[in-house]
Amino acid sequence: MELEGFATGVVLAILVGLLLVFPAGSGRRARRKRRSRKSRTARRHWFQSNRIAGKAYVTDGDGVRVSGQEVRFAGLDAPEWDQRAKHQDGYWFAHSKRVRSALIKAIGGRRVHVAVECYDKFGRAVGVVTCNGKDVGEWLVRNGHAIAAYDDRYKGVERDARQAKRGMWAHAVNIDPRRWRHRERDRN
Repeated sequence: MELEGFATGVVLAILVGLLLVFPAGSGRRARRKRRSRKSRTARRHWFQSNRIAGKAYVTDGDGVRVSGQEVRFAGLDAPEWDQRAKHQDGYWFAHSKRVRSALIKAIGGRRVHVAVECYDKFGRAVGVVTCNGKDVGEWLVRNGHAIAAYDDRYKGVERDARQAKRGMWAHAVNIDPRRWRHRERDRN
């Protein structure tokens, strides 16, 4: 009888010792809960391929969805969803809608390939999108639907579009998408 009490005491002491060494909430699940959403997203994308292929569904002027993955065009910036421009005839129009419509006509529903360069802070793939072997980003900049931004890959193409007054370069008033995005901050 005395041994049973001693054995129970030993077992309890071992359990208490284990709880002190491995406190509740220190397991894999608890650590996983503490991690931020951003780090989970980055980790998830690390294991993804650097190539995506599938039908393109245009989301906006500089983004598409391919095989369920949001993709941003690398090296360019297109007008924001609410961005407006002034036509040579004097009327204002929804610039981003024109760019989106042009992109839908060019690649909407067609098979594209994406060479992923990185993932942005929102978990979207950023890369070069090609359709029938042609760089869609270059096409956007060449036709004045987007500006060369964030690196120099399309600077020469943008220069040609400006000189030829194609797309946004033919408008009476056109605002850089980066400036448009930060206009609220500029007003204050």
